[in-house]
Amino acid sequence: MSPVGPADIKRQVLIQGLDVAPDGSFAVYGRRSVEDGKYASRLWRVGFERGARPERLTSGPSDASPRVSPDGRSLLFIGARGDDPPAPWILPLSGGEPAQVAEFPGPAVFADWSPDGTQILVLGASGDQRFVVGDPASPVARRITDLTWRVDGLGIRDQYMSAWVVPAAGGKPTRLTSGHETFGVFWGPDGRGIGFLADRTDHAALIERPRAWTVGTSGTSRPRELPGPREVTAAAWSPSGKTLALLGSEVPEPSGWALENLYVVERGTMRQLGAELDRPMRNQTIADLLDFSSVFASTVRWLDDTSVLTIVGERGCAHPYRFRLDGSYERLAGGPVITTGAAAGDGRLAIIATDRGRPPEVYAVENGELRALTRDGSRWLGARRNDPEPVELPRRGSSPAIDAWLVRARSGRGRRPLVLTIHGGPFGAYGPTPSLPYLALADAGIHVLYANPRGSTGYGEAFARELEGAWGETDAPDLLRCVDWAVRTGIADRSRIGVMGISYGGYMTNWLLGHHPKRFAAGISENPVTNLVSFFGTSDFGWFATRSAAGVRNPQDDWARLLRFSPATELPSFRGPVLFIHADGDLRCPPEQTELVFAMLRMLGRPVEMVRYPEESHGVSILGRPDRRADRLQRIVEFFSANL
Repeated sequence: MSPVGPADIKRQVLIQGLDVAPDGSFAVYGRRSVEDGKYASRLWRVGFERGARPERLTSGPSDASPRVSPDGRSLLFIGARGDDPPAPWILPLSGGEPAQVAEFPGPAVFADWSPDGTQILVLGASGDQRFVVGDPASPVARRITDLTWRVDGLGIRDQYMSAWVVPAAGGKPTRLTSGHETFGVFWGPDGRGIGFLADRTDHAALIERPRAWTVGTSGTSRPRELPGPREVTAAAWSPSGKTLALLGSEVPEPSGWALENLYVVERGTMRQLGAELDRPMRNQTIADLLDFSSVFASTVRWLDDTSVLTIVGERGCAHPYRFRLDGSYERLAGGPVITTGAAAGDGRLAIIATDRGRPPEVYAVENGELRALTRDGSRWLGARRNDPEPVELPRRGSSPAIDAWLVRARSGRGRRPLVLTIHGGPFGAYGPTPSLPYLALADAGIHVLYANPRGSTGYGEAFARELEGAWGETDAPDLLRCVDWAVRTGIADRSRIGVMGISYGGYMTNWLLGHHPKRFAAGISENPVTNLVSFFGTSDFGWFATRSAAGVRNPQDDWARLLRFSPATELPSFRGPVLFIHADGDLRCPPEQTELVFAMLRMLGRPVEMVRYPEESHGVSILGRPDRRADRLQRIVEFFSANL
């Protein structure tokens, strides 16, 4: 059996995007693979009957976001052909070729059928230039007055996204929103109006907090705000139109630790469902075996006129839940699984989920149990699975225990080298599903331990909020306790412990190396934050993150505190080898955050190396070009094999 390694990046298959036919007869899903060194995504259909074999529906190369028509005869999806931008297409399910619904002034990212199937609602580029001076193809300049002028993964936001409506039979699209970013769209129950999510206040120039609105489909009516929480991330009307379900937060100021809660509005009155759960109503678990677009994404779908389906994150897992209007709720499936998508039709429920170390598949949920409908999402990994072992480390007082997972080295006896990995966010989580580098390190004889310290989500709002304003100081004791446990139990060699992390995990890698230099032999810091002062202005959300990191709203308020919580100030205390990995196009944690500490350590003559990946954004470890992800994986294994 070959070890997990760089070649597996090219073998990886990822199941993403899901819908169920209205009559519950079949599910449609996306299947991403690597062809000729590039990602290719196609749509597949599988029936719910036992023994059903999936069939491919589209030819790609980038087909996604499937939606089955109300009559079950056609499939709507977002796809691109040739050099054209992504657009909505319709495929007759009885046979034939897909046809593009209409042309739009820029890329479309989402589309859905009206309740009667005669119209298509689209979220796509507005066509209006926001910043450009002169020719958009070769601008003279960009005039920028908003802090929200860029976002990682998308670049400069020259155009807002807008809501559009177009006849399903084809025709000229009608734009329904303008002058602001539209974050989401959803149909009204009668098809004569739509809902959309937007921040239409002047404050949106600083930070956007969308609310729910409704507008007619004529293109001439004025939007009307709907009741709801202070910030809305997803919404849907019940089939009868009597109730509006919303996911969002009532916290006065935007905060990473705040839970995303479920609310319903009936007769103009809003109330929360499932408050006693004290859990986020979405998946926040991170791993490169998961669909990255599902992490922090929101799902709200009506199962019938009195119950709502959503995903709840809990202790590193994510499960589908049913919430009823009478206040009751139930977990529809549990266990060590992470749900990244859910859809239902006529009483049948399907989810995309991982089961421990098994990559995602489509499952039918039946009487609380999962029945696999697909096998091709995990066949590529097969018997080389190495399921993480759950570890629970109690803490003093009433605080929740530290959940951790150990991926054991496959070879060697006695104490082995160990790598501690730290998740990003910081308000995210790890869970029972590992990432490929952990499996590759284990096959190279190195244990991997990862955990959810204070600040992680899925343990209640108070647990996450403990990290606010004190990055590093709050969670370092929890992470060090995990290392101590591994040494005390005879798993790890105290002199051969490494640490690595991405984003906030990179921040904490630098923090631990600098503040506890004798505890670690080597470290890999990827796309990190190192200097909160420059981060304030160079990151797409830096001016927001410094408040979360150090409790400082503006550098002029407390320069010293920002430097105190900047890992760069203590990192030179570490004298061992460090590998910095950074994406050149990262707007979330810009490359200058690595360049600073690389130069500092190099000037001191320390064993330090920097690897840069051209053009890639912050999510390079999951979304990056396959050959770059393969190169990264190989470097991680080689670095720790040589230095531990």
